[in-house]
Amino acid sequence: MPFNLPKSNITEITLIGTGGGYGESIVIHLGNNEWVIVDSCQNPNTKESLPLLYLNKIGVNVEKDVKLVICTHWHDDHLLGLSQLLQVAKNANFCFTEATDRKKFLQLVGLDYAKLSREPSNSSTTEFSKCLEIINERHNRIVLAIENKTLFGADISPNIRSEVIALSPSDQTILNFNAEISSLITEFGESRKKIIIRTPNEKSIAIFLKLGVHRAILGSDLEVSSDPNEGWTNVLDNSIVIDRKSSLFKISHHGSENGYHLRIWNELLEDNPVSKLTPWNKNNRLPTAEMLQLYSNHTDKLYMTAPIVSLKPKKRDKSIEKIITSLNCKIHEVKYAQGIIQCRNDLQANTEWVVETLEGALKVN
Repeated sequence: MPFNLPKSNITEITLIGTGGGYGESIVIHLGNNEWVIVDSCQNPNTKESLPLLYLNKIGVNVEKDVKLVICTHWHDDHLLGLSQLLQVAKNANFCFTEATDRKKFLQLVGLDYAKLSREPSNSSTTEFSKCLEIINERHNRIVLAIENKTLFGADISPNIRSEVIALSPSDQTILNFNAEISSLITEFGESRKKIIIRTPNEKSIAIFLKLGVHRAILGSDLEVSSDPNEGWTNVLDNSIVIDRKSSLFKISHHGSENGYHLRIWNELLEDNPVSKLTPWNKNNRLPTAEMLQLYSNHTDKLYMTAPIVSLKPKKRDKSIEKIITSLNCKIHEVKYAQGIIQCRNDLQANTEWVVETLEGALKVN
């Protein structure tokens, strides 16, 4: 049964996503009731945190067993519901992107948060501020993420260890971020409603998981930067923590072209890895049919949390064409739908991942 609590020797990486651009979250069981949650998303109707609902459904003691909550970057589709989750997970520390001048970063959050009574502000600022308040009231730790840093580790048994390691952001990205927030504070005025100028995707925390004998990469929304010292190119050229190729990959940035690099598939991933993504069904839909075909060429274990429709489909593989054609009724309106891709494996066995597609999730090929 997929909705049950995994045994202590079973690792789990479950992607929870939506079909309408409402976000994604990843639930990770390191083993022995040690849980880490990456990002959060909400049901737009009930405002409930979807990872929290999933954890409760399978029987996790969220208050006791969730040890770390990670906010990979400052975008609504990765943030909403995070404070609700953190409120319940009383034993969890909170991890986000490191800023070299943390005082300025928190000052910037405070400035924008204080303006809510006078004018609209982006909801991600409100959510992040609530998370900081919860952590400060509890005196839990804030874990600051930067490339090649272990964010959390647990000895599951004398012979098994699991670790959560940041692959990004790079030193160069942090330096750029510090300069950016200093400039924003200086220029912060009555008319400013958003506090982010450069895309938060540049600062995303991509994650490398060591789960017993298994390895996995969670790409967050990290992109391929024009600067070789940032993004995926920096990970490929400068990472010192990746000890071997991964058998599972959470594809970056909804399968977009700017999150793709051929070297990721050739150098970081095993042949035919389990690969999963959440689509973006607002405005420019992601992934495009062309990118979906490209990912299908790399693996026949490609999964999505919900279907997508390309606006201008080109010639493509018959299996992809069949999916697109069968969903044409959705082309003008994509309603909210939750999908769950649950992956489990034995921490000590060199076996394939057991994948369950639940609710609206599907196997592409």
